[in-house]
Amino acid sequence: MPERRRIVAGGLPGVGKTTVVTQAVDELRKKGHDSILVPLGSFMFDEARKIGVADRDQMRKLPVKEQKALQSKAAQRISELKNELVFVDTHFFIKTAEGYFPGLPLDVLQILMPSQVLLVQAPVKEIMGRRLKDGSRQRDPESEAEVEEELSLSREFLVVAAATTGATMTIVNNRENRSNEAVADLVSSLNLRP
Repeated sequence: MPERRRIVAGGLPGVGKTTVVTQAVDELRKKGHDSILVPLGSFMFDEARKIGVADRDQMRKLPVKEQKALQSKAAQRISELKNELVFVDTHFFIKTAEGYFPGLPLDVLQILMPSQVLLVQAPVKEIMGRRLKDGSRQRDPESEAEVEEELSLSREFLVVAAATTGATMTIVNNRENRSNEAVADLVSSLNLRP
């Protein structure tokens, strides 16, 4: 039986993280790997609905203490999944009214214990362009300098998550119209036996 692994994939909104990871999971399934993509935010939202939150984008406006409780509950549910490869789609931080809040606080990392942490990134102008095209979400407007700062913070959170758990770190670049290259880099980084 293959070893069970959890891969935490983070990235800024608009970077194309979910697209890249979804395509990688599809490719891995075609190769016979029991792979699943689980959005941490969706698991959190399932818990948030129980306390009256009606919209995913409202979660980041909850007090940090409530967000932490939702993260822990979601991580616990994810840790119980038995698939060979569990990809956890998340953000390394959330911008709240109280400041930047880690998307993977220590207790969440300890529950998930990933074998690999992955950052999907893209150039700032491409991220901003993708955000403008996405009418499905309510996003706060940000300048190029703010997005650049958030990319830098994402890299720092990546290092902290890896150092805290002993997981390997991978950075995948998702350039416009070249997601196939990002998918290939992600799959290659897993170093799976055929």
